Amino acid sequence: MLTQHQPALVALIGPGGSGKSTVARAFPRDWRLSLDSFRHVVAGDAGDQSTTPDALRLFNPALDARLRRRLPVVVDATSVESVHRAKLARWARARRMDAVAIVCRTSLATCQERQHNRPETRQVPNDTIAWQHAQVPSMRELRGEGFTAAYYADELDLMGVLLRRSADAQPDPLAGVRAVFGADLAAVFTWHPTAGAFDTGVFAVAGQELTVRWHDDGDPYDHHWQARTACPNGCPGPAWGKVTSAADLLTIYQGGAPDDEPWCVCDGYGADDMEEGQR
Repeated sequence: MLTQHQPALVALIGPGGSGKSTVARAFPRDWRLSLDSFRHVVAGDAGDQSTTPDALRLFNPALDARLRRRLPVVVDATSVESVHRAKLARWARARRMDAVAIVCRTSLATCQERQHNRPETRQVPNDTIAWQHAQVPSMRELRGEGFTAAYYADELDLMGVLLRRSADAQPDPLAGVRAVFGADLAAVFTWHPTAGAFDTGVFAVAGQELTVRWHDDGDPYDHHWQARTACPNGCPGPAWGKVTSAADLLTIYQGGAPDDEPWCVCDGYGADDMEEGQR
């Protein structure tokens, strides 16, 4: 349907709340272009519909740039109006690429119910959802608009696409860091080779550093991150305090201590750790 070697433009079609963004996640991140994400870029709010004209001024060149390079692209927008869909199909043909439509045929009641679980700024009024739902085209209409192929999302093996892609992906060495401390801190984190007992790494920004390690000794139910800080006993060795969040890291960085009392490696924990802390 859509591969790196047989690139195409895929237009996801459906009203708000129909599951288009979930379908999009079956495909690699760099293939996806979402109008919501460009609204967020220009206004800090993906649900601010007033920013759509500005968002399109970024979205359209990005879409054209991928098509000019014959790279696969998944367009995550409602695309319930025929004039918009036909434009996407023409755009793909102009770049000698297939245009594929995937329709999310979710019930109107489900689309409307899902609005209640969204942030207030991203909730679409029920009457708008009803109008969008009524505009969803048939397979015959899509082929008449110039799409090379058209599918209903629930008839495709999108779970298999996602599972195969995820299974082929390389393990993420920063998954644990990202899960606990967030994406921005993970982006400035580096694992350090160490001869000590625990895996150790450093958060570093413009010359400032904060060292942490993954403490997995002893009770398997008490494995956790620790951050290095000054020894509260006044000896030259470092102390390690348990950290469970970015807020705990900030406390350590500012010279404080998290709820758990830091302990000092000089108090006989082990020579390997002393050497690790002094590097």
